[in-house]
Amino acid sequence: MLIRYSVENFRSIRDRQELSLVASALKDLPNALIRVEDFSQSLLPVVAIYGANASGKTNLLKALRFVCDSVRDSQRLWAPANQIERPPFRMDEFRSRASAFEVDFLVSGSRFRYSFSLNDEEILSESLQAFPQGKSQLWYERENGKFTFGRSLYGENRTIESLTRRNSLFLSAAAQNNHVLLTPIFDWFCEQDFVLGGRSVSPNDRVVSLCKDDSHRDLLLKLLAAADLGVTGYRVEESEWPDEAKKIFDHVKQLLPSAVKMPDKLATLMLVHGAGENEAVFPITEESSGTSALLKIIGPAIKSLEHGSVLCVDELDASLHPLLALHLVKMFNDSETNPKGAQLVFNTHDTNLLDNDVLRRDQVWFTEKDRRGATHLYPLSDFRPRRNENLERGYLQGRFGAIPFLGTAKFHPLGSSEDNE
Repeated sequence: MLIRYSVENFRSIRDRQELSLVASALKDLPNALIRVEDFSQSLLPVVAIYGANASGKTNLLKALRFVCDSVRDSQRLWAPANQIERPPFRMDEFRSRASAFEVDFLVSGSRFRYSFSLNDEEILSESLQAFPQGKSQLWYERENGKFTFGRSLYGENRTIESLTRRNSLFLSAAAQNNHVLLTPIFDWFCEQDFVLGGRSVSPNDRVVSLCKDDSHRDLLLKLLAAADLGVTGYRVEESEWPDEAKKIFDHVKQLLPSAVKMPDKLATLMLVHGAGENEAVFPITEESSGTSALLKIIGPAIKSLEHGSVLCVDELDASLHPLLALHLVKMFNDSETNPKGAQLVFNTHDTNLLDNDVLRRDQVWFTEKDRRGATHLYPLSDFRPRRNENLERGYLQGRFGAIPFLGTAKFHPLGSSEDNE
């Protein structure tokens, strides 16, 4: 479970910004809380981020994905001689400074804090702390190429240190070498899921795999029925790969032998549409963009609820109808439908969700850019709104900021008299 994370000098984020999923003392929606044994604070299952276009909402999600990708891939896939592909803040001198990330999280009920900083050439610092019984315990620390290991971190630490490149993370190298204590930490980062670029509507392979698993059939059909798309069923048809596709896979496998595995069969998702007694079957490629977008998000959502992982969704309103977005938020926010403490972090422009019966006041955050073009993140709770206050109206009226400034420009129809004066 995610407790909080922070980022500094990444894309539009200049100064350190932190997103917290720690619940406040508010009495709103008491069932919308995650309580973990031996952890004193309750956590939020849902966080919504609002803000004007280009205010940095997506970059906050991309920052967490960058951390997860770096943990998973830096030792295995990053080329030793290449620069690190990190996008810093480019509007001033910060472009040459280090980017820094920190994540506070729970693994099997135990709290950890992981952080690292890097520039274009190397990892500058990296550390992992554990908190048994709430007390900080250093497992390892890396600073300018020098490593310090705590007594609690047993294993082949020095051997793995010698295998860790200057441009890869020790945590990534440790997992590649089956470090007993660090592999569960590595796995936690790999389990988190992201649906970024909300207007891309191609369902991925995970959705097809999910549909092939009959244990999810009832839930999938229930969600498809709730979407009122006319879909009454589905099936997965398998066929041989075209020869051209096999050649492409063989070529890529030669370049990245450990990263590519070609499925034995080409799987195509087919949706069944019913109209009275009639029935028709269509491949997903012939479905509407709305149907495809829904399927793109359903797979990761079910996986997250099933495993208790984090799901980050960019532009939730671009992927789902408002009523479906509302349904999804309520599924994560209800301990009955979310018994394993899955968490949904998303950005949106959908003000229908700004309802005291849908989101707690501490589940709403905003992004805004300053005059330098730097993103600032702040919670709704900073404004201390009343429990029954109309949050949607307050947001649209600009009380909380994070809305576009439209100025006073006037727009006239083409060919109007003003155009010819």
